[in-house]
Amino acid sequence: MPIESIPDLLAAYSRNFAPERAAGVNGTVQLRLTGDGGGDYILTFHEGTYKSEEGVMDSPTVEVTADAKDWIKMSLGNANPMMLMMSGKLKVKGSIALATKFQSLFRA
Repeated sequence: MPIESIPDLLAAYSRNFAPERAAGVNGTVQLRLTGDGGGDYILTFHEGTYKSEEGVMDSPTVEVTADAKDWIKMSLGNANPMMLMMSGKLKVKGSIALATKFQSLFRA
C-alpha cells in the first residue's frame, strides 16, 4: 500500500511498530507538520506500546516540526534527516535521544 499522506504513514507506523525495540522507551513525540496534508499529532511510546492521535500537548518529550511531504520522504528513507535539519526544513526541540531513536522503533 503506497504511503501518500500522513494518515497513511501513521497507519504504517502502527503496522510496523516493533515493541521489542521499544523496551525502556517512554515518551511523547509532538509532530507539527506543515504544508498540504499537515497537522498536529501526538505519538506516545510507553512500556513497549505505541499510539498516535491528532492533537497538541503541553511539554512533549520531543517536538518535531517539518513539512508533511518532507516528513513522509524522510520516513520512507527518501530524504536525509541531517540534510533536512541543516537546511532548516526539520526542527527538533527536546530529547534528541528520542528523536534519533524514533525511526528504529519501526520495522522497515
